[in-house]
Amino acid sequence: MKDYYNILGVSRDAGQEEIKKAYRRLARKYHPDVNRGDAEAEAKFKEITEAYEVLSDPEKRRAYDMYGEVGLRSPTGPDPFADFMSPFGDLFEMFFGAGRRYQARAYPERGGDLLIRASITLRDVYHGTRVKVKVPRLTSCPECGGRGVERGYEMDLCPVCGGEGRITQVRRTAFGTISSSRTCHRCGGRGEINTHPCPACGGHGLRESVEELEVEVPPGVEDGDRIRLPGKGEPGSRGGPPGDLYVEIRVEEDSVFHREGSDLWATLSLSVVDAALGTEITVPGLDGEVKVSIPPGSQPGDKIRLRGRGLPHPRARGRGDLYLVLDLEVPRDLTPEQRRLLEEFRRLEEEKAGRKSGIFDRLKKVMGAQH
Repeated sequence: MKDYYNILGVSRDAGQEEIKKAYRRLARKYHPDVNRGDAEAEAKFKEITEAYEVLSDPEKRRAYDMYGEVGLRSPTGPDPFADFMSPFGDLFEMFFGAGRRYQARAYPERGGDLLIRASITLRDVYHGTRVKVKVPRLTSCPECGGRGVERGYEMDLCPVCGGEGRITQVRRTAFGTISSSRTCHRCGGRGEINTHPCPACGGHGLRESVEELEVEVPPGVEDGDRIRLPGKGEPGSRGGPPGDLYVEIRVEEDSVFHREGSDLWATLSLSVVDAALGTEITVPGLDGEVKVSIPPGSQPGDKIRLRGRGLPHPRARGRGDLYLVLDLEVPRDLTPEQRRLLEEFRRLEEEKAGRKSGIFDRLKKVMGAQH
């Protein structure tokens, strides 16, 4: 989707004067009369002219800010590409002379692309899923086939420009004869006017609709990935092909697992006894329960790696790994028997430490006698 603010290099809260200055600066640089034969410059000029047509018009700008390009589609509205010289035609005439002119386009145009978002869970990422999305769009009016003209009638030739789409004026100045050409205000540069608009769509050729689609989401998709559905965007004008629909995936945070690429991380809480003696426990995974062996003497912060228990790699075969970070649970409410046993354990630990200390003392004495 086009970002008109980015095209002109202005912020979304830019005022009309700032937008006008940005357009004039870019138009000077990329105007076709300055870059003859440069297709890239011509395409850029069309793009900035289209952006200015929208952002300089308060109503169009408001519709674009609210709905994006979908709010601007209207087969009977002015063509943003048609007027290469507006609104600074005289300025370019003074700088560059008459030069060649860009004519209003009458050939079919491709429809705009649409972007919507869909949320899925981490379990959906693991297995893959199908999500239903509702797509608001403008579709071709079934009554007039998207033409905007009432059945039985055709578009009429514009009486102001005679079908040319442009009005040319010739003026004599101190610098010589200057010819300027502007888009016809009556037909908006199309050379035709609709004197019998379709009553169903008001002559727009489009009607609002909401379509429900089912989108297949592959396993391993990452947050922010986009799935393209060709031909599911906005309809084209004048019989042009439709645009594409992009579904942006948002992966919800999981209460148990943390994702890093294709790897999963989780915290595994153990009792002090299980950590000291070692044990085998069953933990939940995204694909079912998993048996985990805890080695004796495990410490807080130790990591246990379960290979192939992570998420599918999005662009390769295989899966990532599952990492379990050990955390110890210290009991709060002890029974008398539990307290007695722990005190006995502490006593034995102190004796063990004392014996080790005694051995070290004897070693020190032996080493000292040798010197």
